[in-house]
Amino acid sequence: MRVRTACCALLVLAAAACGGGEGGEGGPGGVSTTGTPSTADPAGSTNSTGATGEASTTSAPDDQALSEADEPVAVPSTTEDIVTSPTVRTEIGDTEVSADGTTTTTTEAPWDGLTMPLTGEPAPDGLPERPALVVKVGNNDWRSLPQVGLEAADIVYELMVENFVTRFAAVFHSELPEAIRPVRSARSSDIDLVANLDRPMFVYWGSNAGVAAEVEGAERLGMLQVRSTTGRGQEHFRRDDTRKAPYNGVVDPAGVLTSLDGEALPPGPVFTYGPPAESAIQAAGVRWTTANRDVAFVWDGDSGQWIRYQDGLPHLDANGAPLAADNVLKLTVGYRQSAADQTSPQLLSTGSGDGWLFRDGTVTGIVWSRQFIADGWAILDDDTGERLHLDRGSTWVLMTRIGEGEILDAMEARELVG
Repeated sequence: MRVRTACCALLVLAAAACGGGEGGEGGPGGVSTTGTPSTADPAGSTNSTGATGEASTTSAPDDQALSEADEPVAVPSTTEDIVTSPTVRTEIGDTEVSADGTTTTTTEAPWDGLTMPLTGEPAPDGLPERPALVVKVGNNDWRSLPQVGLEAADIVYELMVENFVTRFAAVFHSELPEAIRPVRSARSSDIDLVANLDRPMFVYWGSNAGVAAEVEGAERLGMLQVRSTTGRGQEHFRRDDTRKAPYNGVVDPAGVLTSLDGEALPPGPVFTYGPPAESAIQAAGVRWTTANRDVAFVWDGDSGQWIRYQDGLPHLDANGAPLAADNVLKLTVGYRQSAADQTSPQLLSTGSGDGWLFRDGTVTGIVWSRQFIADGWAILDDDTGERLHLDRGSTWVLMTRIGEGEILDAMEARELVG
């Protein structure tokens, strides 16, 4: 899929009318496009899978140069400027009119202080002095629902496991929930996937002997700090007697972090955060379908988030609120048979591939790359090659195979929402 914007006289007139030029939040209403993206899965190359595809494109016309006389004169704007760093409120309150007729408007100023590494949000009180906490969370079927604590995750990686269902590797750092459930077993996929989090604490509930040996080997190499139901930190795991095993494993995240080995270092960022791409176009949602799982995210303008649906129903947390994310990344990846378990698919999370970035009610075609397991994710515009930025906040990453994704239009989204 290729997404392009076309500059036109209408954009110039609009800029001149509002006098802002670069002001205002970027969104679907402010960009002119040559068309809509294909609802089929993006078909760029994926080095991790070895599959190659092509997408046809229609080149946009060259920008028409403006003379100095045609350039709009910049005047103060009441809109909020787009900035490349997070913002914090410098004045709280709605627009007020004083007795002399002047107005006071709430504005936002750029935040140039510390930001949370895994969300890009301001950290005025400093960073939490703890490593990233990665917890394997079950999602096999209705018996895994509702999950507890998943709503607090900074990043959720959703991976395919046996029988074409999915399981989560939930990453917590900026905040910790009181409990996380259901904690499930590790897979070979997990080690490379989270190795770019600067020695995170990896929490899971058991595994087969082959995967256990892989996890222990990664710990010896200093890639992970491992905590499970045996060994150090096991006292922070328990069973929820109101549910049946193996869907009732619970971990106390704050408690298990007290068993840290040595100095606790926060993770570095694995994504970049900033304004949306100029090539982004409006999208109502995204769907990922496997043989035994149907996942969708639908844009909700009121909350400014993508609301998650699973198997046709809203995916709710333990409090009855829908799970949601500020960003949804759909990455086309490869899977192979795990050497530790012949029934288990193993994610290939290095290499490159295509996909989509969903943020602010828009979609942009992307190329992702990650050469080494210690590297963060490079997300580039598949049209221009420019680096793309996520919106600050939470991110849900769908690790899909070729042909398993589609962009939802407004009608398809309405049918799902009901």
